[in-house]
Amino acid sequence: MRTKSSATVDAAESTDPVASQLGVARLRLGWSLEEASARTRLHLNVIRRLEAGDFDKFPSVAYARGFLRIYSRELGLDPKKILRDFQPLSEPEDSILDLRPEMLESLPTRAAEPILTTRGIGLGVMGLVGVFVFSVVGIQLYRVWPVKSPKDPSTLAPIGAVEKSTLPSSAPAAGTSSSIPVAKQGEALSSLPMVQTSENNPTPAPAAPQQLRIKARKDTWVRIVAIRDGKEVQLFEDTIDEDDVVPAKDDPAWSGDAFVVTTREAADAEIIFNDSNFGPYEKPGPQTFRLPAGR
Repeated sequence: MRTKSSATVDAAESTDPVASQLGVARLRLGWSLEEASARTRLHLNVIRRLEAGDFDKFPSVAYARGFLRIYSRELGLDPKKILRDFQPLSEPEDSILDLRPEMLESLPTRAAEPILTTRGIGLGVMGLVGVFVFSVVGIQLYRVWPVKSPKDPSTLAPIGAVEKSTLPSSAPAAGTSSSIPVAKQGEALSSLPMVQTSENNPTPAPAAPQQLRIKARKDTWVRIVAIRDGKEVQLFEDTIDEDDVVPAKDDPAWSGDAFVVTTREAADAEIIFNDSNFGPYEKPGPQTFRLPAGR
């Protein structure tokens, strides 16, 4: 009763309409500040700042909006209405919400990394060693494989020339018969321009970058990291509102050789990969997975 009474005083003293709504909703549920922190996985100091209207004490407006969205949803309020009523003192400087473990205790995957001890460090070292070994093996295979080929190394470039040059040697009769009815002339197959044959057959063309969008079934937090030329580039880290698609359909999709996707609730995020909607990830809950799976 003493804790609840203290919480009632805190909620009554707040003059901010958004903060007052949060405090009233919490008291209606009969939660103390400590109970609210345990149920929402938000740090106790974060909840105190939200209910006191001390939004300027967060590092940026993006932090305040993210915490308001999470806390209001857990209290049974409408997050979109709360965010509409929220009037920040200044415009947000950064749309990316880099939540810190000391503020949000339920961050998936990466929030748990600082807790790892010697065992976690050992696993990390083993992982790095494994990556190094696979890299060395891949380089050796790349160096040895061309030696086994009976062809002149000059025939390996361009890519389109390899496939076209091997066709006449393996099946000359088939290649000749397929080209004569089309041309209806006495031109030799070797007289056709190399560039023209490459354009007619798009298969040898370099693979286009992978594309990714995320559609939220419910308000959900996601982090997107792209792999480009072997380097990780963080593209997005924030909460996506219900039914929103990020990037929007009118904007270019995220691109990269591969992607690492981290979700707070995988069941709430639909994966739109290369313009095909594959639905949510196969396992619910906090997940970290790679797209495409074999890359």
